[in-house]
Amino acid sequence: MVLPTSSPTAFCKAFIERELKSNKQGHIWMSFWPVMERMIERSNELTPVFDELIGKFGYSDKFDGYPPNNSYIWLTLECIWMSINFCKKDVVQVRLDLKELNTLQEEIVELSERLALALRRHDKVYELSGFKKSDYQTAVDMIELASEDNHLYQNYVSDKIQSLLGQFDLKYWPTRADVVESIASFESRQPSPNHSELPENVLKGRASDIKDFVLAFDNSFNGFNDLPSGFRFSNNALADIINVILDLPSDRLATGDAIRIVRNRHNEN
Repeated sequence: MVLPTSSPTAFCKAFIERELKSNKQGHIWMSFWPVMERMIERSNELTPVFDELIGKFGYSDKFDGYPPNNSYIWLTLECIWMSINFCKKDVVQVRLDLKELNTLQEEIVELSERLALALRRHDKVYELSGFKKSDYQTAVDMIELASEDNHLYQNYVSDKIQSLLGQFDLKYWPTRADVVESIASFESRQPSPNHSELPENVLKGRASDIKDFVLAFDNSFNGFNDLPSGFRFSNNALADIINVILDLPSDRLATGDAIRIVRNRHNEN
C-alpha cells in the first residue's frame, strides 16, 4: 500500500489505518484498536501533531528506506496510540503495584530471616537432644525436591549435582539456613523497582491525568529504545494528543499552557 503524500494528515491517517487493519487481521494489540480508531476519526484534531511529525522526519514509511530513519514515523505514531496506558486509572494501578512490591520485599526479608533462625535452632535441637533425622536435609536435597517436576533438570543437571555431592562432603555446601538467609540478603540489596514506561516522578507524585501523561510520554523518548532520542512535540501538539487519546470531555481539555507549566516545573523542556 502506497501512502498518500498530499498532506501530513492524509499520510499519518492512512498509516494508522494500515496498522489497524494489520493488527485486526492478526488479532493482536486488541486493547489499542479503539484508540487507533479514535485517532483516525479525529485525525483533523491531530493535524498539528502530524505536521510536526512529518516536518521533522519527512514522509518516511517503515517499508522504505533504511533504519533507523525509516522507522521514526511508525514508532512515534505507535507511541501515541499506546500512550493510552498513561491514563490516570492505569497510573494509579501501577502505583498500587509498586506499593505491593515494596511491602512484599520487606516481608520476604523478614520471613527469610525468621525462617533461617528457625532452621538453625531446629538443627541445634536435633544435635543436642538425642533425636535423629531419618535423612540429613541439605541444600542439594532442597534443589532436588524443587526440581522433581523439571524434566530438563532431571535429565541434564541432577546427575552432575549428585556426583559433586558425592565428591565433597557437607562442609563444602551451604546449609538450608544459609540458603534461606541468602534470600533475605539478596532482597535487601535490591534497588527500588523501576517501571518500564513510567518514570519515578510519575510514580511518586500526586496522580494527575495531564501531568502524569506529559512526564511519561516525554520520558518515552529518553529511554533505551528505537524512538527518536530527545524528540519533543510542541506544547500545543501534545495537548491535542492528550485530548484525543484520553478522550477528555470539553470542560477538562488539556491546553498548551498546561503542558508548558508541567514541562517547566519538571525540567522537561
